[in-house]
Amino acid sequence: MVPVQYEAYGLRWLSQFQMPELQIVQDSTDAGDIDVHIQSDDLTLLWEEWNVGNENFVSRDGRLFFRIEDTGLFLIEQGRRIIVSPKQDADEKKVRLFILGTCMAVIMMQRGILPLHGSAVVIDGWAYAFVGHSGAGKSTLSAALASRGYPLLTDDVVAITWDAGGRAIVSPGYPQQKLWQPSLDGFGMKEQNYATVHAEITKYAIPVQHYFHERAVPLAGIFELNPKPDALHEPTKLTQIQGLERLHMLCTHTFRSALVARQGLAQWLFETVSRLSASVEVCRLTRSGSEFTAFEMVERITDHIRKGVHTGQ
Repeated sequence: MVPVQYEAYGLRWLSQFQMPELQIVQDSTDAGDIDVHIQSDDLTLLWEEWNVGNENFVSRDGRLFFRIEDTGLFLIEQGRRIIVSPKQDADEKKVRLFILGTCMAVIMMQRGILPLHGSAVVIDGWAYAFVGHSGAGKSTLSAALASRGYPLLTDDVVAITWDAGGRAIVSPGYPQQKLWQPSLDGFGMKEQNYATVHAEITKYAIPVQHYFHERAVPLAGIFELNPKPDALHEPTKLTQIQGLERLHMLCTHTFRSALVARQGLAQWLFETVSRLSASVEVCRLTRSGSEFTAFEMVERITDHIRKGVHTGQ
C-alpha cells in the first residue's frame, strides 16, 4: 500500500501499515520532514543473526529488537525507524497495539522524549497527567474529566518535552481511549457499540475525536493514582509527593521503564525526571473500595486545582 503520513506525540510518522487510530496529516510534507518511518520487512534472518537465545528484548548500537511470540518481530532504530515483521496469522489489531505502545515509546526514549504511562487532559489551559500501574483507572478518570468538558490530550502514553522557555510540554497523542468493561458499565456505555483493542482482551477502543485536544499544552501537574480496592470505602485522599519520592514515582511510571536501562538510558531518565520533578506539582490520589469513584475523583481534582494550590510554574 502507499505509505500514509500520520501525526501523534508531536511527531510525523510515515507508515506502510494502516493506522486508523492515528490522525492523518492533511498537508502532506516532503520525506525530509518525516520524523519516523514505519515499515514492513522480513526480520527473521536478522533476529537469528543477533543470536539472542531465549531473550525477547535486546538492544545494540541504538537499536531495540524484540519478539512477541504470536505476533511478530519489531525493530526500533535510532529514534527514526520502526520495522515490523508480522507473523503470517497475526491479529492486525495486536500488531498495531505494539506499534502504538512499545514501539512508539521506545522511539520517544531514543529521541529524548519522556513517555509516562498515563493519560492527560486539559484544565484551564494546562495539562494534567494521571499516571499509575495498569488497571489503576487512568483512562477512566480522564474519560470522566472529558465528560465534564475537559478535553483529552492523550491516553496510555504521555509524551513530555520542553519548550524554549524551559516548561514541560505534553504533546497530543491520538483520539482514542481504551476502557475496560467495568468502566463502560460505570459510564452507562454498551460494549456492543465498540470494538475490542484486540481479540484476546475485553478492553474497548473508544473514539474520542469530539473531545480531543490537538495542540501541545504546558504541563502543570502529575497525579499518581493509588487504588486500594480491598480497603473500606473512604473519601478520595489527595497528598503531595515530596523529595526523592517524586523521582522514584516518575521513574516507576515511565512507559516500558524496563527498556530504559536495557538501552543504556538510565542516566538520561534520571536527569529528565529530576528536571520534571522540579518544574511541576506531583500528587498522589488514593481511593478505597471497589465502587466506581471516577466522578468523586473529578471533584477532588478540580477543587484542588481551582483553589490555586498549584502555582502553574
